[in-house]
Amino acid sequence: MIFLKIRYLILLVLIFILSGCSTKMGYDYSIHKPKVRFKPSLSALDRLDHEALGRKYVWAEEGPYCYDCSGLTYYNYGSMGIEIPRVADAQFRSGTPVSRDQLQKGDLVFFGNGYRATHVGIYIGNGMFEHASSAKGRVTISSLNKPYYRRHYMGARRYYNFNPQPQFTPSLNMQRVNFDTSARTLDENAYSNRNISKSGSLRTNYYLQLGTYSYYPGNEVEKLQLSGLNALAKEQNGKYRLLVGPYPTIVKAKKSINNNPTLLVNAKIVRILKG
Repeated sequence: MIFLKIRYLILLVLIFILSGCSTKMGYDYSIHKPKVRFKPSLSALDRLDHEALGRKYVWAEEGPYCYDCSGLTYYNYGSMGIEIPRVADAQFRSGTPVSRDQLQKGDLVFFGNGYRATHVGIYIGNGMFEHASSAKGRVTISSLNKPYYRRHYMGARRYYNFNPQPQFTPSLNMQRVNFDTSARTLDENAYSNRNISKSGSLRTNYYLQLGTYSYYPGNEVEKLQLSGLNALAKEQNGKYRLLVGPYPTIVKAKKSINNNPTLLVNAKIVRILKG
């Protein structure tokens, strides 16, 4: 009997060692902050995604040999020095909201019951995402358009912009700025092809104004840029106006508001003449 018990214990130890997730008698459910291995970049993200692909799914594990869904995102982001919460719902409650039509590679996509996010993956482009799937038992790649994921999709969050757009720094003639207080009801054609003397014909650009600050709103600008929006702060008479744009028409400016209701809920449309 003793001999059989010893053999049984040895067998259990071997199973846990070979699993690659723990060398202890069971899985280690404590949270381990990953070592920073790379600077944030698409190439680093691709490498981490490739390393994880096919690895075993194990609940409450965060790599590097096996993961649960939020453990994968926690590990991959943490390996690039990007700190995010550990569990899926907390990850969903933080970060910058991103509309589905503005998803970029590296954004986190979430699924759940409408009230709580219970699953998360890393968007890799072309409607696909990588995730640690409990159903598949491993890290795999799936389509957002698959009926199950389409039905349970809750939204996306951006913690880092892996696809930064060049910051727009136009040469603005701020003396000719007209911030219209009734901008949301402007006639789109009211200011088209308006000719201005001196510098000839000036083009009207439309911006979304999000506020006026007595200080340079660096954090606000960065947050908007990380969400993929073209944000800048322009000084005028000692105040800074937080702007997103430019848009060639009011219709396109309104469309941007509709696509980013959380970030741009209080935005109003203003026009700025550019030489």
